[in-house]
Amino acid sequence: MARSKVNALDEVQAKLQEWYGPKAVMLAKDIPAYRVFSSGSISLDYSTGVGGFPTNRVIELAGAEGTGKTTLALHAVQNRLTADPEKFALYIDMENRLTPNWVSSFVKDDERVLVVKPDNAEQATDMYVHAVRSGQCCVATYDSIGGAPSQRVTTKTAEKGDYGGNSLAITRFAQFAMTLSGKYDCTTIGINQVRDDMKGYNRLVTPGGRAWKHAASLRIELKKGAGKVYDKVDGEELQTGYSVKTKVHKNSLAAPYRQSYYWFYNVACKWGFGVDRVDEISRLCLLAGVIDNPAKGSFNHHAMGKVRGKENVLDLIAKNEELQSVLHKELMGKLQDGVSGITTTFDESTEENPMMELDAEGARFEMSVDEATEDESLEASGGE
Repeated sequence: MARSKVNALDEVQAKLQEWYGPKAVMLAKDIPAYRVFSSGSISLDYSTGVGGFPTNRVIELAGAEGTGKTTLALHAVQNRLTADPEKFALYIDMENRLTPNWVSSFVKDDERVLVVKPDNAEQATDMYVHAVRSGQCCVATYDSIGGAPSQRVTTKTAEKGDYGGNSLAITRFAQFAMTLSGKYDCTTIGINQVRDDMKGYNRLVTPGGRAWKHAASLRIELKKGAGKVYDKVDGEELQTGYSVKTKVHKNSLAAPYRQSYYWFYNVACKWGFGVDRVDEISRLCLLAGVIDNPAKGSFNHHAMGKVRGKENVLDLIAKNEELQSVLHKELMGKLQDGVSGITTTFDESTEENPMMELDAEGARFEMSVDEATEDESLEASGGE
């Protein structure tokens, strides 16, 4: 009897796979577990609770303009392409702002990035579906959710325009993205904007409708911090970088509402461009106890020896990729073990100059949202 039941199960499974494909039907024990790759920021990786971004889920990066949403997305694209060297990335450029230099600054494998420029959101969804169903697309970025015009807008005059077109179009995209991301092991990153909360509750309010919020397993808000970095560029002192705060508003993978911060450079300078990996490694390694600081101004680690001076430590880490790998591996091990030196607050006085405050007393890894202005403080869990 048991044998006949097993045979019947095998027959049904084989028939369904023949009709709908092997990825559509499987035993519960064969459901593939998602892998994890780095978001581009070590602190944000820790904040997600799983060590980075999952390979088969929908992720939203939301924030005001100039907070580094696209830059962070490109960091993630490169890391996913590194993890899957045989596959390609899809970039849906709805805002027509992407440039070759910008992409190549973050994505070394830019010859594996397919950029599409659809006329409207409905067309973007069709392109996305065809690319992901090929099984060779490992990461798809939609830039942006709020800036995507619907077919209603592009086919009607201003006098005949109507409301809700963006939400309806993005709902269709979200329904496909939620299903296809898991089925074809494709990370879908949606870049979104924030809107004013007209009800005055200071929530995270984003366009795209409720279906998009439901589809996203991670909803991450990016916001400029108070910290600024200045450097001389062509003989003129310019602001070359600033701090970025992130908050995970929705997390279907681990505990939600974790917050973090990292340094972001918007102009090429001594410390590079994009997320400052050198600062993250050195600062977090010190806080987690990976790098010892027994005497003021003296730093010690088995892989780098004893080094005096913060600038020397940063220079050593920046020039030695092997040392970066060693420190990063030890750091992630410490974070997974739950080190006691990292708490849920950060002394904002250390944000003035990250290079000079590596051993500042009271410095912490995670950071609370600014309370400077009431309308910028986002305390609620989401705009749903």
